[in-house]
Amino acid sequence: MTLYLDIIWLLNFLIDYLLLFLTALVLKRQHSKLRVALGALFASFIVFLMFTPMASWFYHPVTKLFYSAVIVWIAFGFKRWTYFAQGLAMFYFVTFMTGGMLFAIHFYTQTELDFLTSGLRSDTSIGSPISWLLVIVGFPLAWYFSKHRLDAIEATSFNLQQLAELEVEIEDQCFQMRGLVDSGNQLHDPITKTPVMIVESRVLEAAFGQDVIHSLLEMTTVNKPSHDNSTHYQKLADRLRVIPFRSVGQSQPFLVAIKPDRVSIQFHNQRFQTSKVLIGIQPIELSPEGLYQAIIHPKQVMGMPDERLA
Repeated sequence: MTLYLDIIWLLNFLIDYLLLFLTALVLKRQHSKLRVALGALFASFIVFLMFTPMASWFYHPVTKLFYSAVIVWIAFGFKRWTYFAQGLAMFYFVTFMTGGMLFAIHFYTQTELDFLTSGLRSDTSIGSPISWLLVIVGFPLAWYFSKHRLDAIEATSFNLQQLAELEVEIEDQCFQMRGLVDSGNQLHDPITKTPVMIVESRVLEAAFGQDVIHSLLEMTTVNKPSHDNSTHYQKLADRLRVIPFRSVGQSQPFLVAIKPDRVSIQFHNQRFQTSKVLIGIQPIELSPEGLYQAIIHPKQVMGMPDERLA
């Protein structure tokens, strides 16, 4: 039986390099490509060790753990125990995740592969062309999918950390929603310097009616004055402000804003209350995933809180 150890080793080296590289990306660590390559090179040596009398040692969990620790040490170095343990744990995580997806692809396509490889059986140790195709094509796809899913999870996790519970009181109406504290939101009234938070129009429509809110939004349109004489409209019109504002997808250079009676924000176990804020109305959905319905000005959660929550 012919052993193609060079091909097996090369594939193992490339896979180990991609796994270590993905580990560095997920942990956001500055890394040396040379050190990562050396770590992958050391990891790939196990292919040759499995054909020596020491092969039985490498089946033991303790030996595997020690070998993995050396791989991580070569690739990322050692600064402190927590730093090292985090790298080792993440290396195992991305390995299991990527390998698990490849394993799932194998079983998902097992029937088809068995049929296709029935005439491609090989007496060599490298397996059939179809099985190699699964590894060569499937692993990069699994790696790419893993990277993008982890990036998406990280972005969602960051947004969740910046979410706050928001309560807005206008006239006799009280609205509860979830808002995102956005440090990039520096919008304010150019005259009074009052900060502006953005709220989806549908939140206000539930209390004041769609026609009323739509009439308010039309006030920024040239030559389209509103003729709504309803009680709700008259009350809101007295609180109306027009703020210069331009965003992607918006044709009008102004934002309709309302002066609320009170705004209460619960953020990181602290409660902030104020009336010195304007509520800008946006007719579009702020979060495609529905995570939040408002964008909070960062000044609203700065300074001393009115209440500290347990």
